[in-house]
Amino acid sequence: MEGPFRTCFLCGKRGVSYARVENHSYLKCPGCGLVFVDSIEPSEALYGSYDGGWFKSLRRKLFMPFRSFEGVRHFNPSMERAARIFDVVASRAPAGLVGTFLDIGCNKGFLLAAAIRKGWDVFGIELVPELTIPFKKRFPRYAGQVYSAGFREASDLLKTGSFDAISAIDVIEHFEDPRKDVERIFQLLKPGGFLLVQTPDTQNPMALEKRENWGALKPREHLHLFSRHNLERFAKELGFKETAVIDAFDTEDGNFAAILKK
Repeated sequence: MEGPFRTCFLCGKRGVSYARVENHSYLKCPGCGLVFVDSIEPSEALYGSYDGGWFKSLRRKLFMPFRSFEGVRHFNPSMERAARIFDVVASRAPAGLVGTFLDIGCNKGFLLAAAIRKGWDVFGIELVPELTIPFKKRFPRYAGQVYSAGFREASDLLKTGSFDAISAIDVIEHFEDPRKDVERIFQLLKPGGFLLVQTPDTQNPMALEKRENWGALKPREHLHLFSRHNLERFAKELGFKETAVIDAFDTEDGNFAAILKK
């Protein structure tokens, strides 16, 4: 591969060739091991990988307004998964706390609904607006607290220091500028609050064995891929006091989960 390579946002070293996927190249930092795409396409092009293309997007726009929250596809297993995730959030919060929760990339709102069941005040951010329509109909009290925008745009509408817990499940690998975005998450947390993340682990056996065929390599979606070690380093640089790695909620891409406490 020729030409200037991007540098690692974590340690500033120039990336070296790692994998070629879908006419895109992934680079790997020789210092911290971060894996990242060699070039990031314009945001409009990236959005196409999230809305599913014009046909799927049109179908959602036509049918989502008529679908109930409980009637969305895979409702029961999705709510069971959401309940497991929010049980981790609740277990890490101070005893008896009924707090304020933000889910970044809230999709159809299952995790928000799980938090509502526990009495928490909820906020959500979802790039594809049609996905949240059934949730907003089912929970009109929270409709104005679910923002249809990218994280950076939506976060400007949120009050600094206002959240006891924030989740970013399968999200941070999508950030175009992880330092700026996770720094903003840090600002949104109250002192003692925490961020729960799940993300693919570049050091898991599937990543090491499959390389180009590893399912987490999606160059229009997964722009920066972490390991447990460099995520902990990143969190410390941003000011998080504690990082605890926990079992992932989904393992098909060799994910890991972590709790970052402010």
